[in-house]
Amino acid sequence: MSIQIDLNQPPFSFLSEPQRQWLTQKLDLVFFQAGQVILDQGQVSPGLYIVYKGVVEESDGNGQVFSQYGREDIFDVRAVLESACKHRYTACEETLCYLLPSKDFIQLLNDSDDFSVYFKTDLGTQASLVEQRDSGGSVSEFILARIDDSSMRSPVYVNGQTNLARVAQMMHEQKYDAVLVRTAKGVGIVTGTDLLKATLMADKTKQSKVAEIAQYDLITVEYGEFLFSALLKMTQYHIERVVVTLDGDIVGLLELMDMLSLFSTHSHVIAMRIEQSRTLDELVVAAQRLDTLIRSLAGQGVKVEAIMELITTLNRRLLQRAYDIIFPQRLRDRVCIVVLGSEGRGEQILKTDQDNAIIFQHEHEREAVMPLLNQLHQALLDFGYPPCPGGVMFINDSWINTAEGWQAKVGRWLGSGAPEAMMNMAIFMDGEPICGDKQLFQRVKSRWQQEELRSSMTSAWFAKPALQFETPLTFLGKIREDDGKIDIKKGGIFPLVHGVRALAFEHAINDTSTLKRLDALIERSILDEEVGQGLKDALLLFIRIRLKQQLQLHSDQPGLSQQLDLAMLRSVDRSLLRHALHRVKKFKQLLVNHYHLENF
Repeated sequence: MSIQIDLNQPPFSFLSEPQRQWLTQKLDLVFFQAGQVILDQGQVSPGLYIVYKGVVEESDGNGQVFSQYGREDIFDVRAVLESACKHRYTACEETLCYLLPSKDFIQLLNDSDDFSVYFKTDLGTQASLVEQRDSGGSVSEFILARIDDSSMRSPVYVNGQTNLARVAQMMHEQKYDAVLVRTAKGVGIVTGTDLLKATLMADKTKQSKVAEIAQYDLITVEYGEFLFSALLKMTQYHIERVVVTLDGDIVGLLELMDMLSLFSTHSHVIAMRIEQSRTLDELVVAAQRLDTLIRSLAGQGVKVEAIMELITTLNRRLLQRAYDIIFPQRLRDRVCIVVLGSEGRGEQILKTDQDNAIIFQHEHEREAVMPLLNQLHQALLDFGYPPCPGGVMFINDSWINTAEGWQAKVGRWLGSGAPEAMMNMAIFMDGEPICGDKQLFQRVKSRWQQEELRSSMTSAWFAKPALQFETPLTFLGKIREDDGKIDIKKGGIFPLVHGVRALAFEHAINDTSTLKRLDALIERSILDEEVGQGLKDALLLFIRIRLKQQLQLHSDQPGLSQQLDLAMLRSVDRSLLRHALHRVKKFKQLLVNHYHLENF
């Protein structure tokens, strides 16, 4: 029989080619009249159904509809695994389904680990498996690899009293570019570059003691951490090696060159170009390479959470370097530049509109700083960050203030309860200080964490915008679309992010990232672990699917559309998206119950 569905897409792509060929021989095509019950409650399922044509409705038999299934959707796995059907499945119109007998489905589960895991696990693991399968696995394997003996070099120690000439000879003989130095004040590190600078540019001689030039503020990673975490630290601190520790003891060195031989994304090259830039024009060149890097990372299957971390690091380095170029030394510690919105939360990937604010140490500095802020704003435009349509930018008076002025404004926002004021508070609450005196922002942050400003009434008003947009699910449990599209930001991302932000506000959680806020809510038992993890999985799925479509729809110039074209989604992605949207819908009901929002 010729099979008219795509078995090269997940979950069937988890099977080997011989297994897929065997599968096609086991499928039967079955026909159902409109209104015909395919499976009923308590019935033993004959197997797994795959919709070829038509629509199937899942209900409880008493009128409550849970979902609908269309072309290439699968049902009812649970009935096969648990031997009995919990719901009723009815053909809404004339419907054709492929039927894979239960014994054959079970055999495939036993023969294929990934196929089995997909059907027996949660949303996050399912999405991760699909993401890894799409990548071809090569880079994903690196991302999932952990630091072990095979990836690091054994440490070479020298006594702090050893002279520089002897250290240089030892490094040359053992082909090492760095050694660890034992001294009375602890362990330091010396690199070949340190030796060169000490003898050529400083007042050291070949007989100087190595302890005099060692760096003692070691950047470390733990043995067993992900390799990508080490790469991220190297990018953050613009260094070329990290020290590996195990239970506090040094066990090795991890070198950048060794890692780049495994992982060629050029992220560190971009980071170095940013650091070495002396003009804004040079920074523009580095900024233009970010979209290429994103496309490369996404195309190679790097997990979206890792992409967010890396791009956030590079974006912030770019802003910091532009700030250093534009602002004279005497003014750099008189202000604080704060990034807001998705960039503040560390959830921006493609360049979105500028969301930022500034805090002055003193009001009289405004006159000297404003021309510099205009230059910085123009630099961000040149880097590819468009202006914020709502004007949330440090060039606009509403987002400029002293620390005391911001504290007063926060009090007014929270005291008013007005929707616009609450959204301004939400925007500012996601702030992350990047440039200048970061303590200025901490002084403002301490204001909204004061208990008297976080009353139950204020928290409820703050949470209410999470219900502003309807979840794009029909009464029948299907994804509700508008001309074949849904706004994933309004329907999925915003209610999830803002609902989590509201809980974080109520409980004075310090974290800014939605994922870290969820971790904190779980740790404090404010959210059940299953609920919290489900929301993390849903958010990452929304961001991954949105990024994939943004890159597909704007191949020459990535755009910022929040519209998901459902026709471009595979059956497996539609299924994952539907489950994720159901989690958001349940979370919104949790917020209604928790804050009694039915009264607002």
